[in-house]
Parts: sequence; structure tokens; C-alpha cells
Amino acid sequence: MISNNPQHTEYDTWAWLYNQTMGPQYCQNQLQPLEKILLPRIKPNAKILDLCCGTGQLIQILINRGYQITGVDNSQEMLNYAHQNAPNGKFLLADARYFELPPSFDAAFSTSAALNHIMTIPELQQVFQRVYSALKDNGWFLFDINHHQQMQRWWKGKIAEGEIEQQYAWMVTPNYNPDERKGYFQVTMFQQQTKSSSASILRTIWYLLSPILNHRLLYRLRIKLLTKFQAKEKNWQRMDEKYFVRGHIPEEIRTVLQQTGFTDIHILTLEGTPTIDDKHSAYFLCRKPIKI
Repeated sequence: MISNNPQHTEYDTWAWLYNQTMGPQYCQNQLQPLEKILLPRIKPNAKILDLCCGTGQLIQILINRGYQITGVDNSQEMLNYAHQNAPNGKFLLADARYFELPPSFDAAFSTSAALNHIMTIPELQQVFQRVYSALKDNGWFLFDINHHQQMQRWWKGKIAEGEIEQQYAWMVTPNYNPDERKGYFQVTMFQQQTKSSSASILRTIWYLLSPILNHRLLYRLRIKLLTKFQAKEKNWQRMDEKYFVRGHIPEEIRTVLQQTGFTDIHILTLEGTPTIDDKHSAYFLCRKPIKI
């Protein structure tokens, strides 16, 4: 692995949990926009850049399909897991704003709204410039964001997801200030230290209901159990980590992409419609033009 000023980040703390839970879960969701929007536009053995690749589960899926993947992430611990999950992948430890790679990629993508963590427009333009420089002429770039309108609707300071396991539990609570267009999601992690009867009861209920708790109609029950666990559990080791984000405006991002040099800019939902509303994330597809 190539190293570029490695340093501890808050994502190192989260890496073990992400690798066991959200990494495997999210990669299937992340694959869908790639299959619908990006992959049909590139050759079968294309060279692709995964920006903010996390623990690499998605990289291995794409390698299995014949693509050549390089992952970039600024968390050493995330990349340690990525090496295990995608041993044939290439990885670069670097900040998305500052990485340097030659113009050798047919396409690039960034998933899971990773670019919401870029807190200013000038810094976002730095990211776009780095991606632009790494793409071949006619190379495509796909990424998604949680935009301002969407975050204002959904990021209400209540638990949004999580799980209760035998040895650990976790939950994610998103918060957003629409006036400042800034927010954060708090990841709360519990690890078992001593036995607790109240938590054991909740774990038993969770275990019995786990086959059906992922059904959308039981979402409220799932969140209620997580909320009760968070309130009652006093004996497990608890750690809270905040990850700060920016609620970007899609048209502002379009402008920055244009200023960077990208063309054929499309803003659409996962369903392919160009109408972005507060119920959908915004997907951006753009292209580095051929130099004449």
C-alpha cells in the first residue's frame, strides 16, 4: 500500500464495527447505483477508483466481476480491513482532498454520501480536482450526497439504525442544523463488560425478533428497542463518536463540477429521475472531456 502522511482519524475508532455491520450491509445498496448508472458506460475490465472506500467489501465484488480497483481512504484501520476483504485490490492511504494519482482511471466513484464529510465548497472543489486529475479523458465520475433538503427532513436527532448483538450493540443518530447547513451523525457503540439483566432481556427480545426486524413495517419497533437499550444499559462499555457533515445544495455542486472542468453533468435520483426532493439522495454523474 502507498502511504501519504498517515495519521489517526476518528474513522479508525469505528473501523471494527463498520467492517462487521455497515460495510457488508451497505455494499449491496452501493452496488445498485453503480450497476444502473456507471458500469454500463465503461468497458468490462476498466480501471476504477473507489474514493473513500472504507473496509473494501464493494471493491471485492467489483474485482470478482473483472474490474481493476484502487481504493482511497484516510483511515488506516479501515484500509487494514479492506486489505483482508479485497486482497487483490490496490489501496492508497490519503485524504480525499490531497491524494495524487496519475490519469490512468476509466472511472471513479464515491458512495454512501462520503463527500458530505467535506465541509466547504473550496474543499469540495479540491476533491473534484484530484478526481479529475486521476481520470483518463472521457472518464466518468459518480457520487451521491445527502443534500440540504433531504437532511432537513430526516436528520432529527433520533436513532435511525443499529443492532443489538451478544457482545456488542450500536446505533446511529443523525443531527442537522438547517440554518447552518451543518450536522453530524453520532455512532454509539457498546461492548459487553459485565452482565446486565435489563440489557439481557432486550437482547433476548431482539434475538427472537431479528428475522423480521429488518422489514420496513417494523422499523418503529426496531428503533424503540434500540432506544430502550441505550437508556437502560449501564454496565457495558459505551463510546460515542461524532462524524460531522455538510448539507450541500445540488446546484452548488453542479457549479463546482463545471468549474473543475467536468461536462455532461447529470443530477438524478437512484430511480433515474431528474427531480430531486427531500425523500431522495442526489446522485451526480459527470465526465472528464476528451482534449482536442
